[in-house]
Amino acid sequence: MSVHSAQSAAGRIDRFKAVAGAPGLEYCISGPRPYSLELSNSSDMICLLLGTIVSDTSYDDGPAAPFTFRAETAAFHPRGESMRIDAHEVRHGFIAFRYADAFVNRIADRSAEPLRRAGSRSNLGADSIRHLVRYARQKAQAETRPADPWEMQCVATLAWIETTRHLERAARERKSALTDAGFAMLEAYVADNIDQNLACADIAAELDLPVRVVFDGVKARTGHSLYRYVLEKRIDAAARMLRASSAPLVDVAVACGFSSQQHMTALFSERLGTTPLRYRKSA
Repeated sequence: MSVHSAQSAAGRIDRFKAVAGAPGLEYCISGPRPYSLELSNSSDMICLLLGTIVSDTSYDDGPAAPFTFRAETAAFHPRGESMRIDAHEVRHGFIAFRYADAFVNRIADRSAEPLRRAGSRSNLGADSIRHLVRYARQKAQAETRPADPWEMQCVATLAWIETTRHLERAARERKSALTDAGFAMLEAYVADNIDQNLACADIAAELDLPVRVVFDGVKARTGHSLYRYVLEKRIDAAARMLRASSAPLVDVAVACGFSSQQHMTALFSERLGTTPLRYRKSA
């Protein structure tokens, strides 16, 4: 790891220091001054943003791009990534912790590997993170003597717990949402099985999502309940079949998943204002 000043007039960032009595834990405190930070992460790193930092930031071999780290948030940078931050507007600064396995294995109850695979995440905001950052900022501003090792260990532990908890919660929420890809799968499944008795539970199982999530997602995208969405697709399929073939109405009803010809006629008339037979004749 190397840390350099952004310009000759800027103050130099303190190098990472080991926390006494906490094997595998290091910290770095930077005040309100411009800086340039360049490093390759051999350990997981969490930064607590004591104030807003306006920067040009690049990850791995990517190009630098403008990026603002928001005040009272956390940033998670997993091991194995490299980064460079050229900060030109800095308010309050940051406190960063580096976590080796020797420390993480003592405080974590589950593997962080899924979080590492997701890459760097910044501007992680939650009430617990904000409270922790405010506490750290007060201590950093008031402290004139070297940081107390026990206090640094406690803050680092809370930073790990609250940041990883926030990331895990966000991952669960992403997994439990009906995404664009998931909705496309739903559309294809309904179209491919339009002649079947499509149960809500079966559709949710096909998408590997809770029924409630599918219900809410379909309602948000179409304005219809899942039940009504499937009925609309059955009516559309019946209309296409009526235009393209001379199949008996009872066969059209079966092919489109209606319980009977009468059921199809009632729903078709309600939706299009005409019966299936009249619709075919006018098509």
